[in-house]
Amino acid sequence: MPDGIAANHGTRYGIGIHGGAQMAISVPYFTIKTKSDPGELIFRRRPMANSQARLAGRYTLEPDIDLEAFSCRAVIDWIVICFWLGRKTQIQWLKRDVDSALGTNCHVDIHDEEPGGVSDKFDVTIQEPDLRKIRALCDALEAKYGSEILPAVRAIEISVDFKPKDPDDAARAKLYTALTRHFWTDRDVISRPYDRPRFTWGTKAEAAAEKKKKHDQVLMHLPKEEPCVNEHFLISTEHDRAPFVDANYYVGAKNADVRWRIMDKVVDQQNRDAGTFVPLDDADKRVRVEVTLDRPAVERLGVTFLEDLPNLHFARLQKSFFTFMLPTFHGTGKAGRPLGAAINIWHDQHRIRKFLKIGVIGLKAMDDARERLAKKLRRQEQGRMVANGLKMQRPSRVGTQKAGTFRAYEELNGRVSDALGELERRVGAAFSK
Repeated sequence: MPDGIAANHGTRYGIGIHGGAQMAISVPYFTIKTKSDPGELIFRRRPMANSQARLAGRYTLEPDIDLEAFSCRAVIDWIVICFWLGRKTQIQWLKRDVDSALGTNCHVDIHDEEPGGVSDKFDVTIQEPDLRKIRALCDALEAKYGSEILPAVRAIEISVDFKPKDPDDAARAKLYTALTRHFWTDRDVISRPYDRPRFTWGTKAEAAAEKKKKHDQVLMHLPKEEPCVNEHFLISTEHDRAPFVDANYYVGAKNADVRWRIMDKVVDQQNRDAGTFVPLDDADKRVRVEVTLDRPAVERLGVTFLEDLPNLHFARLQKSFFTFMLPTFHGTGKAGRPLGAAINIWHDQHRIRKFLKIGVIGLKAMDDARERLAKKLRRQEQGRMVANGLKMQRPSRVGTQKAGTFRAYEELNGRVSDALGELERRVGAAFSK
């Protein structure tokens, strides 16, 4: 096992070995907004007790973290509802009615605006929605304006919060590190650079004022370089950047129909443009995983109208949007192993580096890039071998499916599924008569 990996934003990002390479690896994590040194996360090596061929003889690295020390709760963070009224009105009058009914300050967008600033179509964004109050609002607006169609769900953001049962900054930093390393999605978030994992720690205004960038990508990509150069970055670990524990970690482009954010939530009611926020008490600080679903993704879930929400099986969203996976690696075996096994171990040393810095998404990208390179080399050599009367051995098909050699992080996935199931029950109760 190498004794260290490349620097991260000028700070040495080292690997510590505990009890020998067979036992555990410690990975330090760092902050960018403050000068604090929150600590390290230890990954322990566990042999695979799995009969699947793709996992035979392998081991996994599991984070040494007590998930039971955190409460886990799922919430609807915000929802955008499209109201198509039976008659036209101006935006300020609709906003007055909405804010009065909900007791809050909602954002309202007007569509198809006509002379006089009137329209019959509006989108209303409601933070921390109270579904019972929203249903009452829908009835009130229909009584006052009529309606062309039922109120429709334009977009929704669902969050899963992990809150330490005993408030602890270090515990949140450790969990944030684990979540960003083990977060997984089946969607292709590598082919398009803007979909790739990245992290931010400030606003554009702050970046302009300080003349420093406030964002970075975890996987290097240079738009003007040849494809082979960017392919090299997927395999190499030299330019990988681990996210700071007080940064916001994003996956999916800003305009994607599905996008994620993982964050250590220490403020509320933040307005980035105005630079205002409300600091949270220590007891309310939590690590949050958010998924934002725009209209195409919402529609695929079978939700068109607000009244469809009770039919949404929230617990099933875990598999599609809140999945966490564990990486696996070749077992070391006995001394005197054959050359092929030695090469596998060497490759896995680089795979471990990739995982510890940027997680299973980056590691899967590395595995896929290596497989593309291997296919290219096989095609180049195949003709030469046939000309010399030789036959190329078929590559192994073990571990070539979508999950590769990764396995589900069952304990973490189970906590999230339970939280989403509880959210499903709360939503159902809000729509009960």
